[in-house]
Amino acid sequence: MKTKLKILIENTVFQPEAKAELGFSLYIEAEDKKILFDTGQSGLFADNAQLFDIDVASLDILVLSHGHYDHTGGLERFLSLNKKAKIYAKKGYDQAKYSGTERYIGKPLQVEITKERLVYVEEPTEIAEGITIMPEIKIFDQDDTHFTRLNKMEGDQLVTDQFDDELYIALVKNGKLTIVSGCAHRGISNVVRSAQEHFPLPIDLIIGGMHTLHEEPAKLERLADQFNRLKIGRMVPCHCTGINQYAILKSRCSCPVEYGHVGMNVFLE
Repeated sequence: MKTKLKILIENTVFQPEAKAELGFSLYIEAEDKKILFDTGQSGLFADNAQLFDIDVASLDILVLSHGHYDHTGGLERFLSLNKKAKIYAKKGYDQAKYSGTERYIGKPLQVEITKERLVYVEEPTEIAEGITIMPEIKIFDQDDTHFTRLNKMEGDQLVTDQFDDELYIALVKNGKLTIVSGCAHRGISNVVRSAQEHFPLPIDLIIGGMHTLHEEPAKLERLADQFNRLKIGRMVPCHCTGINQYAILKSRCSCPVEYGHVGMNVFLE
């Protein structure tokens, strides 16, 4: 059976009646589980799910990539529709997070997940056959990290957020690896190298946000060269990657690169 990935929320949309917002939400349909990865910044993911004939109430698992509002903002809508799914996150996902010193960009303050449903991920955790939540992103390349002006509260101190709450999903299908990234604040090259350290397999697909929106062309060119050395099969960057930055990756990468958008389907065979 094919594994289906469908983008429910992203910054861009071309399909009539579907809706977009700054954020990310991805539906993963495997043989034995239906998984949601992130919820966007509002309840729009559920509107799009209904349009695409996806029943939010029947989802088995929700995975939160990190605590920013554009990935957790749909939590309230999700909890109102789904009464059964386990919700996986890393400790610290609910810390108060800020852009600069004043603008709050963390999880919705009014939303609480009951302890019966919340599962903290502390080690690689297989949630379905071949689908593993990966909680560790090692910093191999400090230059490919994205912490500038992003802060969090620790006690009564505002400190630089190094995104210790960030996780990703690794899918293994027929001996090939797919990497699902929410934002990759710790660096998409670091995500990929961490994944390959655990799963030394050819990489079929990288999909999701790469947080290169504010990066200069030279850095994107170096990133593309890394991807070429790794012989990535295909890429679907989106969300915080940036359109101009996507264009550089597409022109320089040797693999197919297609920008992800609301309603897009990607299949793993």
